[in-house]
Parts: sequence; C-alpha cells; structure tokens
Amino acid sequence: MTAVRRFAPLALALAIVLGTGGLSSATTTAPSSSASATTEVPVDVSSDAAQGLIDRLLSRIGFLHAPSRPTTTEVRNLKTIPPFVQRWQAAILRHDVGRAIQAGEDYEAAWQAIEVYVNHRSLPLYMDIEPDTQFVIDDGLRQPRPDWPRLAQLIDHLRQQFDTTIKFISSQPSLSPLFDDLVPLRGVRAQLLISMDALTAGDVAKARRFFNNFASGFPSVENLIAIRSASALQETKNALTAASAKFADPNATAADLTPLVATLLNRYGFGTNLLNAAARASDLHKTAVTDADRTLLTQLNTVARGLKSSLSKFPADPAGAAAGGATGPGSAFAVVQPALESKARLVNTAATLRSALAAYATLVQSTPAPTVAQVEAANKTALEAVALAQQTFVGQFWTDEGLQAFLAGLPT
Repeated sequence: MTAVRRFAPLALALAIVLGTGGLSSATTTAPSSSASATTEVPVDVSSDAAQGLIDRLLSRIGFLHAPSRPTTTEVRNLKTIPPFVQRWQAAILRHDVGRAIQAGEDYEAAWQAIEVYVNHRSLPLYMDIEPDTQFVIDDGLRQPRPDWPRLAQLIDHLRQQFDTTIKFISSQPSLSPLFDDLVPLRGVRAQLLISMDALTAGDVAKARRFFNNFASGFPSVENLIAIRSASALQETKNALTAASAKFADPNATAADLTPLVATLLNRYGFGTNLLNAAARASDLHKTAVTDADRTLLTQLNTVARGLKSSLSKFPADPAGAAAGGATGPGSAFAVVQPALESKARLVNTAATLRSALAAYATLVQSTPAPTVAQVEAANKTALEAVALAQQTFVGQFWTDEGLQAFLAGLPT
C-alpha cells in the first residue's frame, strides 16, 4: 500500500478525530526520534492515526527503564513485526525493487494491525516509524533510480526503532485489553485496504485476491463488531454480500468494484471505530458505570432524539430540521460537550460529533435544497457520531447487562 492511501479522506462516519497528545502518567516518556518530531503530517483518520499519549517535548528526554514484567499480548503482537522488516531489509540490500515493494506491502499489512498500540502510547515513535521512515522508503522504491544507500539507512533505522519500541512498551503499564481486540479487526481490514489500493491502480486480479482474504477473515472478527452495534454488523454484511457478488463476475471492472469496496470499508470502519473509541478512552482504574456516566448517556440520548425528530421537518421546515444539528450555546450538544472534550487527548469524539451535527444543520438549509437521501445520510452520520461518543464514555463496560438495560430504557 502506498503512502497516498493513508492520507486519503473518507466519510465522516468512519472518522474519529484525534487529539494532540498528552501524558499517561507523570513519569511516562518515550524514546526520542532521530527524525523531525515537530512536523505535522496529515493523517487518514480512518486509520486511527497518530494520537499518542506522550508529549513531543518530553519524548526528547529519553525513557525510564522500569522493572521487567511478564510479556503481554501487546508485546507479543509487536514482536510479529521485526521479521517483516528484516525481509524488507534483505530485498533492499539486494537492490531488488520488485521484491522490496512486495515486502513493503507485506510489512504494511502486518503493521496496520498493531500500529494502534504505538500511536496511542507515543506520537513521536509513531511519526518516526510511519511517515518519516516507512513512507519515505515506499516513495524511494518507486523512483526511476532508487537511492539504495539512503534506502539501506532508512530500513536499518526502521529495524532499530522497532527494537526501541518493543523495549519501551515492555516497560510501560498495560493498556486496556480492548486494544488487543482491535488488532484482529485491523488485521482483517488491512486486506481490504490492499484490495482498494489495487483497484485504484486498476489491478482487478490483485484486488480480488485480497478481497477474498478479507472475506475469509471476516467471520473470525464479526462478533467484535456485533458486541458494539448489531446494525453496524448487519450493514457490513450487506456491503460484503454486494461486493462479493460483483467480484464473482469475471468481467467486473475496477470502476464497478470501487464504490462497493468503499462502502464496505466505510461500514467495517465504523464498527472498528466504535471499539477504537472504547479502547482509547478506557480507564483501568474505573470498575463500574457511575451515576455521572448515566447522566452523560441521557444527555447524548437527547442529542440523538433531536436528530431523529428533525428529519420529519425536512423539506417543509429547513430551519426546524437544522435545529436537530445545533451545536451552539443552549443546544443539547453544548450540555455534553465539556465531558466529551475532557477525553479529547485520548480520542476527540467531541470534534467528531460537533462536525457531524454542524454538517447536517448546514445541509438541510443549503441552496439548492438537498435530496431526502442526502439529508438522511447526513442524519445517520451524526447519529453514528453519537454512538462513538457513547463508547467514549462507557465503552469499556459495554457488555454490562445493567448498562444495556439502562440504555434500552432511555426515551426514544
């Protein structure tokens, strides 16, 4: 997969807008990057891109060596990546462009699964590993005359950074086990991303091969989506069925297949992002849903009810419909906004929800008037942003029967 794919914008329904980085504890620092750690790089939010709990400034200090602890699933998953780096390095040292590009694609698919650990823990490490090193290698291999000495330096740096990353994370407190659930979801999604890249390049045969990989892997992870949203799972299955039927047509073109795969990525991505929000916002010191949580969920439900009821006012009353997406003082969103923004350094669903609401309010009042289908789609996107906000507040307790009973009892 190329660097271009990682920065391509996708629908807001897939997006979790990320924060600027913070501290997981007063003593947690990350190893410094040899590359520039201050350059802002645009990132595809559907890839759960660079977030990081480590401030850039503190990252330059160096990290503290804590006592060793038992190997975690996180560390075991991270240790699956160095062999891919080594194969990539071997191809580069042989100056074999074809094998190096293939090895880079294999590395990317594996990295896609586990990168969430790194970009949650340390923004500088993530930036150094991915945009500042991996993407530079990818671009260099596609030059008419690759700079092999430079590529050799970069791939060796990547190998060293993984050694550093594993040592660093081995010394840190464990993350929520929900992060471990994200790994298989993201690993399966990587196959679909490769398929989409192949369609962009017009390579239908390759796209079909990786789409089939995704379809084969999907049953192993669908329950992870079902736990968060039965409707997200059903919509993903429907999109998979539609894409499978078209891929079965030997005469299907890239133009035929691209919108179907894009829809599937969108639906699967929404299910993944529900879990992503729950994982990133988890508080391991918290043991149960609180009264404050229930109050926040009730406030979010008010936002959702306003959205749902506003649909019937379009097109006769555009201003009335727009009220369902209000974000100003006195709005239902304004009531819940402070609590959402308090989580923004972990996962900024405050911005996601605000943007979705504003987009809906703007659309229903636009000229020329949008179609009913366009308005319904924008309304759905905003409701899905409400669902992401729910996961931000209580996602770590989502399977709790008492929580589900409380949610079911809220007014509709």
